[in-house]
Amino acid sequence: MSDALAKVLCRFEERLVKLESEAEARARHWKAVHLHKALEVLPDDHATADLHLDELDRAELAREYPEMEADHVPTVDELRSRFNMVAGGML
Repeated sequence: MSDALAKVLCRFEERLVKLESEAEARARHWKAVHLHKALEVLPDDHATADLHLDELDRAELAREYPEMEADHVPTVDELRSRFNMVAGGML
C-alpha cells in the first residue's frame, strides 16, 4: 500500500469516527455526503477521495469560522460571468 493511500485511509477513518460520535447525538449530517463521495472513489482513485475529504474539511471550517468564507457561495451574476468567461474561451 502506498503512503498516499495510507494517509487517505487514515483521514477517512478519523472523519468517520467523528461523524459516528456526532450521529449518536442524533445530529443530521451533511458530512455523510462528503464521506460517501470519498468512499465511492476510494478503491480506484485515492487522490480523488482525498479531494473529497478536503471538501469536507473546508465545509467544516466554513461552518465554524464563517468569516473565513471558505465556501463562499457565488451569486447568480458571478456564476453567469464566470460561465461566460469559460464558455467564451472554448468557442
